Parts: sequence; structure tokens; C-alpha cells
Amino acid sequence: MTAPLELPTSQLRWTVDPKSVADVLKKPVKSARPGAVGQERAMRALDVGLGIRERGFNIFVVGASGTGRTSTVRHLLVERSKAEPVPPDWVLLYNFDDADRPRAVRLPPGVAHELRKDVEQLLSLLGQELPKAFEGDAYRQRRQRVVERHAARTERRLSSVEKEARRRGFALQRSATGLTLGPARRGEPMSEEEFQSLPAKERARLQRHGHAVEELLDDAVRGIRSLERETDQALADLDRDVARGVVTPLVMEVADRYRQFDQLREHFLRVIDDLVEHVGEFRPHEELLEPVTQDPSGGSDGAPRQMPASAFEGDPQESVMMRYRVNVLVDNRQQRGAPVVEETHPTAFNLLGRIEHRLRGGETVTDFTRIKAGALHRANGGYLLVDAMELLREPAAWDGLKRALKNRALEIEDAGEPGRMISIAALRPEPIPLQVKVVIVGTPDLYYTLSKTDPDFQKLFKVKADFDVEMMRTQSRLKGFASFVVGMAKEEGLKPFDEKGLAKVLEHATRLASDRRKLTARFGEIADLVREASFWATRRKSPRIGARDVNEALEARRDREKFLEERMREAVRDGSIRIETSGSVVGQINGLTVVELGSYSFGHPSRITTRVYVGRNGLVDIEREVDLAGPIHTKGVLILQGLLGDRFGRQRPLRLGATLCMEQSYSDVEGDSASLAEALALLSAIARVPIKQGLAVTGSLDQLGNVQPVGGVNEKIEGFFETCEQQRLTGKQGVVIPAGNVVELMLREDIIQAVEQGRFHVYAVSTVEQAMELLTDVPFGAPDRDGHYPPGTVGHRCERALEELNQAWLRSTRQPREGRTPRLRAVTPSSPVTRAARSARPR
Repeated sequence: MTAPLELPTSQLRWTVDPKSVADVLKKPVKSARPGAVGQERAMRALDVGLGIRERGFNIFVVGASGTGRTSTVRHLLVERSKAEPVPPDWVLLYNFDDADRPRAVRLPPGVAHELRKDVEQLLSLLGQELPKAFEGDAYRQRRQRVVERHAARTERRLSSVEKEARRRGFALQRSATGLTLGPARRGEPMSEEEFQSLPAKERARLQRHGHAVEELLDDAVRGIRSLERETDQALADLDRDVARGVVTPLVMEVADRYRQFDQLREHFLRVIDDLVEHVGEFRPHEELLEPVTQDPSGGSDGAPRQMPASAFEGDPQESVMMRYRVNVLVDNRQQRGAPVVEETHPTAFNLLGRIEHRLRGGETVTDFTRIKAGALHRANGGYLLVDAMELLREPAAWDGLKRALKNRALEIEDAGEPGRMISIAALRPEPIPLQVKVVIVGTPDLYYTLSKTDPDFQKLFKVKADFDVEMMRTQSRLKGFASFVVGMAKEEGLKPFDEKGLAKVLEHATRLASDRRKLTARFGEIADLVREASFWATRRKSPRIGARDVNEALEARRDREKFLEERMREAVRDGSIRIETSGSVVGQINGLTVVELGSYSFGHPSRITTRVYVGRNGLVDIEREVDLAGPIHTKGVLILQGLLGDRFGRQRPLRLGATLCMEQSYSDVEGDSASLAEALALLSAIARVPIKQGLAVTGSLDQLGNVQPVGGVNEKIEGFFETCEQQRLTGKQGVVIPAGNVVELMLREDIIQAVEQGRFHVYAVSTVEQAMELLTDVPFGAPDRDGHYPPGTVGHRCERALEELNQAWLRSTRQPREGRTPRLRAVTPSSPVTRAARSARPR
């Protein structure tokens, strides 16, 4: 059996020779591109995904936050887009056949802006020229002739009736309220009294003639009304003729500039017809004719009347002219290649477009000019970059994106007002063809969740680009990493680095990777460190960032986060939490745990104790019994039970009761990194061999007794070192770690110094036997063919102790009197059934 290995300082930390990075500081540095360092697999995947234009080859970028995934993809898209063509503009035009279905028209880039400008100028010019045309003398004369002809024809009809009325003894009177017909004497209307004083024969004659005159008057009124309609039509035709004479040349002048676009030319022709048709609404105006009479007996003075208000609410001219405006949905005149759109707030409206409303008269109204483009419209023909977590916050946005990608078309729909219970007419523009490459950035959890739960996901996002959180450290990557650090400081206007300062940053990058052979890919954390180091360099008025500034930044960051750590250290110092770092104790050992608080973690020793007694309960984990242990921790304890049976239960049954406990632990415990320490404490309790309290242990076990690597090894060592330093370093203290964790060691410089001076030690072990020998100074021994261990070894002492427990069990179970057989009950350790039965037991 090989002896435990005490690690030299060369294996406790990797250091960078400052001279090896000096050339990076001398060369001109380009812009910082974090993801280009160590992410070759992701870059290859992006190259494939961006190169394939067929349906479904959108990209999901997978990686942890801070790995440079978003900035790298953004930079790659921008660079790639420069060599690609600028996509077309898109405008929305009023649909004269269906006002609720605006037309979508595709135009070359830059044309949409010019079209809108030309149309706005046209509408402004029409607003000036049309009123002038209707105020001119020529129009007034033509209109006056129509009105006078109407008046003459009306007068002839009324004069004929008036003449016949006088012949029959009646008078036809005209007033502002209408026409009045009544009996007359010598041309003057008679009063009611005069009429009643007439002889009955005369009254009868007048009544007969009155009916005849009334019929003549009715015929005349009907004729006059027909004349009014004809005149109204003539006046409307006159208005349209005048309007067409003004509108046609002005509109066609603009239409000719866009004659190569059939849809626009057709639209301008429809604009002319619609303007002419609605010229009465286009201007405030006077004169169509009032009805001559309100009833058959009424009359008219022939006075002109005012046109009623426009059917449109609000400013009539603005309401009508709205139809002729151009809604520029996408304007690519500023683009110098394919668009790259990063939508940071991907709601359904922001992503897919929206239809805005405004309040008028207590209700919401809208029109096609209030239709707004979404990020997909702006990215059409290029690239859309979006964060997965933000996208999935709103299911409507995710569903809308999938629908657009599946249909290869963009449709803007009116979501309606909140709480609307009935369906009403709503705008729905014509769909726009979609050709876009969507790149979603998210975490591995989101990717695999979508792959499992969304059947459309794999069909639409066929390319996965993985950004790793770490990279193997090669010379080229080391220089690339250094170039990123220097370039980032230059881009942000921070202090430049000196050689030692840059070396310290690279060493910290290795510590973050938890492997001396690697560098972290969490460039965000490195960038924050550079910014803080620059702050400290500025504070001490140093022209460059040195090692001192980097260390100051790391210490300041730790000082901000270590409130709970200090409280726990104080509790150990005051004795509230009992931790022994000297002497030897049977069945007690210092295990190592890591406390994680967001981005900050620290190590802390935990006292593990074991008690052994006669029984058949097996190994009872107190943490599990009180529901403080997670499944991985419980698995570690059960593995320990299997290891104990393998080592000592082959030749005899194990009639053993034992309890394991993490003392003064009042929160949930998870992980199997304490299983080595628990095994050593159990073996110590069985063999009654004391364990050195100055050595703390971390590591997990398999059932064969092999020690396996664990996480947080640097923090665990540093935590126990501080505890020992707090209680006084004796030179006999140290930490036992798995041999597989040696490559992860990047300890603080004060611990390296303590190891060099022999005040602290770090050991690496591969088996539980190695660890037991190190902590007890007693050889563990190797079993012979019969499974027995040599005398004086830990294994032999365990054999003897277990045999004694077996004999004690047998003595306790002998029949006390003849004819009675004792009943034995085997209890499995901490099974759910056992706990349920125990809780149901009467108290």
C-alpha cells in the first residue's frame, strides 16, 4: 500500500512567469473578443448554423452567464452581416377595397423614406391647391351658372302654379318657412272669418278649385325636388371635375417617380379616384342646395345652404388625408449590410409588432398608420439575437416567434383591449415574407427543458452552440486570454497592466476554473476584476495595474462578501461552535464543507462524530433521520455501509449499531464529500483508535474504498487553515484531500508560505486505508486469504471489536428459560417505511 503523499508547494498553486506575458503588453491589441478564446467548438457550430439558410437552422447558444456568449455572437453577426446585401424596405398603404386589410409593399432599401417624404409633400400641396381651385373665379362662375339655371327652372314651375292659383281665386305666398296656398280676394289672402262669411256656394267653389291647385302645387314641388337632385349631381360633378383637374397632375408627378413599381402606380391611380370621390370631405364647404320645401305646402326662398360636417369625426381633412399617407414599417436606408437586431425586451408586441390605439370620444380608435414594426420586421433579411429567459417570460412572444418561423411570414394582429368580451373589426395587415436567422442565447437547463417539452423546438432550432465555462490552458490560449484582458482595459479606458499585474489576473482565471490545467471562460468575472484593479491602481496613483492592485481588488471583493464567514469564525473562536485542531479523539474527525452564498463561497470545518454499540440497526445517519440530509449525502452513507460490509462482513454477520452525526449542523446537508471523513470516524470508533484532530478531511468514497474527487477543494483548505490560524498553528495541522483534486489546487499565497515554513500541510490520498494510516499513525493492514488482518493493525482491531459486538449480541439473545424463543427484529437504517412505522407508534 502506497503511503499518503504530502504535497510540495509546487503542486499547491500554478504561477505565471511575468516575463512570459511581456510580449502581449508590447504588441498593439485589437478589440477584446472574449468568446474567441477557447470556444472553438462553439465557433464551428455558429459557422455551420449561420451558413445554412434552409428552414429550421436557427441557433440556440448554450452557456453560462459571463462566458462571453452574447458579446461573441453579437460581434460575429455584425462582422458577417457587413458582407451581406441590405434587405428591402417595407411600407403599409391604405387598402381602398378593404380598409381593415392594409397592403404591404416591398421596396428597395431607402425608397420607403423617399416615398413617405414625397407623399407628405404631395398632401401638403394638395391641401393648398384644392382650396384655391374652389375659391377661383372660374369655379365660382361655373357654379353660379348651375345655381342660376336651377333657380330659373324652379321659378318657372312656381310661377306657372302661382298664375293658375290667381285665376282660380287663390294666392301662393312664399316665405322663409315654405309655400303657403290660400283663397284670395282682389289678390290678397282672405282671413278665416272672411272665408266663412262667403256664401256657401262660393265656399264650395273655392274648395273644389283649392284641391285642383294643391294637385298642381304637389306636381310642381315634386318637379322642383327632382331639379334639386339634378342640380346637386351637377354641382358634385363640377366639384369632381375641378378636383380631378387639380389632383391628377400633382399625383401623377409623384407616381412617375415610382413608375417601375407596379403596386405603387396602381395605388396612386386609386388615390386620384378616391380624392376626387371624397373631395366634399376633403375641404370645408358651402353650397349644395337646401330642399325647396319641407312639405307639399311649403316653399323656398332659393337661398344656398351649408354642407353638413364630414362623416369622419375630428378634422375632416386630416381624416381623409390619412388614407393617402405612407406607413414606413421597415426603413433600411441606414444599413450597410444585413441588419443585426438585439431585442433585450422580447415581449409579443416588441417582437412581432403592434397596433397602437388612441382614445377618442371615450373609445379607442386606430388606423393603418398606427401599425408599428417589431424586432422581427427590423431583422428581416438579417439576424435576430434574443435572450432565452427574457423570451420565455411571455408565452405569447415565444408562440408568436415559432409561428412566424414555421410560416416564414410576419402577421401583425390586434390583441384587443384588456377585458374585451366581444369581437370587433380590427386591422390585420397583409403578411410579410420572413427570412431571418434567429439566435437565442440561454442556459443548458433551458435548452434541455425546451428540447423535452416543446415539440417544435428541435425543428426550428437545429443548431446548438455550446460555450464552455472553462478551457484547457495552452500557450496560445494563455496569450489570447492575456490579449483579451489588455484589450478590454484599453477599450474601457482603464489603467494599463504591468507584467506582474497581468500574471495575477491569469492566475486568478485558473483558480476560477478549479483546475490548474485550465482557464476560466467566465470573462465577465475577469472583466469585473480588471475594473476593480484599475480602481485601486487609480487610488494609489499608480500609472499601471500591478499585482498589488489585483490582490487588493480580490481582497476587497472578499471583504464585501464575508460577513457570514466572519460570524462563523467568531463562533468557533468563542467556542459556540466546537472545533478541535489539536490532540486525538476516538470517533471524531474534522470534515470540510463549503458554504455557497450566490457568487461567493467559503470553506468551513464541521465536526463529525460516530458512536458504536451492540445492535442490528446498522449505520444510522442522524442527519437523514431528522430530514436534514439530501439524497446525495444519504447515498454516501449507504455506500459507506457497503464498504464496511465488504471489509469486515464476509466471514461473520455484522451485529452492529452505529450513529453518524455532523455536530452543530442545523441546516440542510447535501453532497457526498464527507463520506471519507465519516468512514474514518466510524473505523476509529469501532477500532478505538484515536484520530488526529489537527488534520481535516474531505473526499467521497466508492464501495471499493477508493477516494474520489470533490468540489470546492481550495475553499475547504483555506477555511480550515483560517480556523487553525485562529487557534494557533502548531506545525502538525493540515488537510487531507483526494489525489484526484491535486490538479485543482490554486491556494492563497499566505497558505503557500505556511506550507513552505512547515506550519501547515496538505496531503493527498487515494484509498480509505491510506487516509486512516495518516490520521492514526497505525497501519491499516491487508487481509490474508481467510480475510483476517495482521495483529496490531487498524483492520485487526476492527475485526476484534466487531467479534466482541457479535458475541455480546449472541449473549443478549440466548433463551432465558426453556420453551421460549426470543423474537428478533431487523431495522433497516432510516427507510421511509421505518420512519412511518416509528411515527405511528404509541407514545
